[in-house]
Amino acid sequence: MKPGKAQTWYKVRLEVPPLTLETEAAFWAERWGGFQVEKEGEKIELSFFLSGLEALKAFKEEIKEFPILAVETLPEEDWGEGWKEHFHPLKVSPRFWVSPPWEKVSLSPGERALIIDPGQAFGTGHHPTTALMLYHLDRFWDQKRPQTVLDVGCGTGILALAAASLGASKVVALDIDPEALKAARHNARLNRLKIEITDRPLEELEGQFELILCNISAWELKRLSKALVSRLAPQGHLFIAGFLSSEGPELQEIFETLGLKKACSEEKEEWGFLAFSR
Repeated sequence: MKPGKAQTWYKVRLEVPPLTLETEAAFWAERWGGFQVEKEGEKIELSFFLSGLEALKAFKEEIKEFPILAVETLPEEDWGEGWKEHFHPLKVSPRFWVSPPWEKVSLSPGERALIIDPGQAFGTGHHPTTALMLYHLDRFWDQKRPQTVLDVGCGTGILALAAASLGASKVVALDIDPEALKAARHNARLNRLKIEITDRPLEELEGQFELILCNISAWELKRLSKALVSRLAPQGHLFIAGFLSSEGPELQEIFETLGLKKACSEEKEEWGFLAFSR
């Protein structure tokens, strides 16, 4: 989206049987950038957020066999300008500040500034899940210095850029949202950091990584759990966030069943963080 241009978003709520979560819904998440579970039971209600009328029409055609409960037009908003009112420099860890490009940060020795222009992508450090990931990444770097890092669901690219800033030699940032890919590339240029940005499915990535960062929903973490573990190098570490604290025990059990060991956990407000080692 061009700066200064308002964007119309639509919230579409539909009803599906539980089996659909394991079948069609997985493909919808890949194509339309995930969804929100509104209600569970014999029938499940899902909400999707779609950008623009063309996307809305295409989505309706794709899910036409399922009943649509409601379509809500969200207020038009100039996302770029709206962010400027609320996004100010924030210190998220002993080393890291996160700052928008329109503000300056006075750094003390040893501190680093990540310059993030969010656009429509997720990840500024202000949300508890991103803050938790950045804080633990900073702490982890004092103990280990992984050279290969994968950021799954990279959004603005903030976690990948933090890893590159700390000295990782190979950093791959993955997302299926075109707006996120655009934002990540833009932020890599702003920070003058080299990272690989891709929309390839996780299952198709080659090689393994010493550290995997994954800040996505609990549903996506469960769906991608086997693929995440398969991409983790021997003695590697996996950091996950994006889930509610109440969802942590189930996620811990899933990843421990796949052979990982819990290294640490933390909660911030109602959000959780888990770190695992192989």
